[in-house]
Amino acid sequence: MSYAGPNVRLAACILAAGASGNASVLQAQGFVDDWIRSFADSEIVFTRSSSNAPFPPLAFASASHYGDTEVRLADGRVVTYNQNAISQAAVVPFLVTPRDALFIGEWLSWTEFESRESGFDSFDVVTVGLPMGWFRQVNDRWQTGAFIMPLGHKADLAGADWSWETLGGVFGRYVMRDDLWWGLGFYFDVGPGDDVYLPYLGASWEIDERWTLSAVMPWPAVVYAPDTDTLLRVGATPSGASWSLRPGSSRVSFTLDSWDFGFSAERRVHGNFWVGAEAGIGGLRGLHVTEGNLDLPEFDIGRSPYVNLSINFRPSLR
Repeated sequence: MSYAGPNVRLAACILAAGASGNASVLQAQGFVDDWIRSFADSEIVFTRSSSNAPFPPLAFASASHYGDTEVRLADGRVVTYNQNAISQAAVVPFLVTPRDALFIGEWLSWTEFESRESGFDSFDVVTVGLPMGWFRQVNDRWQTGAFIMPLGHKADLAGADWSWETLGGVFGRYVMRDDLWWGLGFYFDVGPGDDVYLPYLGASWEIDERWTLSAVMPWPAVVYAPDTDTLLRVGATPSGASWSLRPGSSRVSFTLDSWDFGFSAERRVHGNFWVGAEAGIGGLRGLHVTEGNLDLPEFDIGRSPYVNLSINFRPSLR
């Protein structure tokens, strides 16, 4: 999965303010500055090191394209498809005590699956999500948090119905040193396909102000930030989409899962706004089809190149 997410609503408000005059722009910028300052002045510790790497995005909008991928079914048939996606997400945290924060957001995604074979229809999938969570600074070393995100998927195929799933988890973060922290917890994904329950373990090591080695799953990466306005990354990211059909009285669920491995570059363009581009290979792709309790036989999976363009809102909380 590549759910990620954050405050494009806030970003959109600031961008839209530019059309209403300098006074509106200053008001919007003042609101953002006050919001950032409230967290910077709280007891929540966001960073202890001198790394150049920016804060994770609290908002993004992105567009992706995946080239042709071949899927060879067990009966020998080969299905070729490509994929286009547009995603937008936003999360807004609210400080409720000097040590506690709540957050709520939204996630929207449109994905087009274009089939190259007769007998396999092209279709679109719309996904909506509502992430909600809580975060607490327990003491100088420990932070804890929990989140839940209901998701709905809807395909435009005849007879398609909404398919619902829920993601969630409970996590802890332990800062061993200023340059090294560990994460642990529990994650679940409950939906129309196979339910997933997983323990979680991750870590991040800031080698120096430029280099970071991240084993934060499911986004392992090597990050290089030569200055505070530039970010380069090599690593993996999960992505996918789900949908459902009801042919006759039978429910059919489909899940497309993928891991992307690529190189990305981001650059600060103004204040807290960054633009980014990524290219790589989408591999380990699978198309899983379930009809009632019957699973189709497994099949060979292809790989495809992909490109992604994004706009990110990364607040400066130093």
